[in-house]
Amino acid sequence: MNRKRSLLPKFYKSKRRCLNPINGDVIDHFEGENALSINDMPTDTSFSLQYLRHQFPVEKFEHQIPPIMMKHQVYSMVENRTIVDKHLNDLREEGMIKILRLGANADELCIVYTEDYTNHCLNIMKDKNIETSIIDKCKETILKTCKDISVDTETLMKDYLFTDKEITHLVISSILTARDIGSYWISIPNAGFFMKTFMKGRKVILTMLRRCKYKQILQTEMEQRKWPKLARLGIMYHISDIIGGDLVQRHQTTSGYLLRLKD
Repeated sequence: MNRKRSLLPKFYKSKRRCLNPINGDVIDHFEGENALSINDMPTDTSFSLQYLRHQFPVEKFEHQIPPIMMKHQVYSMVENRTIVDKHLNDLREEGMIKILRLGANADELCIVYTEDYTNHCLNIMKDKNIETSIIDKCKETILKTCKDISVDTETLMKDYLFTDKEITHLVISSILTARDIGSYWISIPNAGFFMKTFMKGRKVILTMLRRCKYKQILQTEMEQRKWPKLARLGIMYHISDIIGGDLVQRHQTTSGYLLRLKD
């Protein structure tokens, strides 16, 4: 199958313009009878990110966080992880996405579109009445220029021209969080709200699997399971999480993909 064919498979039936598309791209709304299973997703890194972004229920978080995708979720849709990593690095260098650390695990990386992240951070700083000069400086440096997951004080002061007081305001806004002496993680304001919901949803779906016979279930059957309302991210989001995060084994059967909990 050639690349063009993989991006436009036959299951695209009903097409509608997505709200707030990145760079004016048009993606499908996969809802109702046209909703896609993870099995059906095209093997393209950029498209997979668009799909995951569309799946993110920002309204359930009262628009307090931007759409957040875990890096390993893309692995559930594109099998070649080396290619995924290369494509993600290319998108980061192009300024399309931010790859940031999330949670206590240093290997737990998330992805946000730069446009989403910038708008979110600007709104947070405005809500906290941060001075306009600080907001403008942050927009042109940390939000636009910086492509790392962390930044040191020397860079902030010498290259980005922030003062100690201004850096403190960025910490108050949770755009920076302490890493170690003289260094900060670049972070997502209100990310704690997301992480709490994310871990709760992961626990729910793994508990479902443990209760299945032989701790395994067809993926299509799992997708149809009733999902607790408190687990805001939705079952499709968490299926891609546990597959890409290697928490389950996925095997092809005559009835479809089988998910088996790892020992």
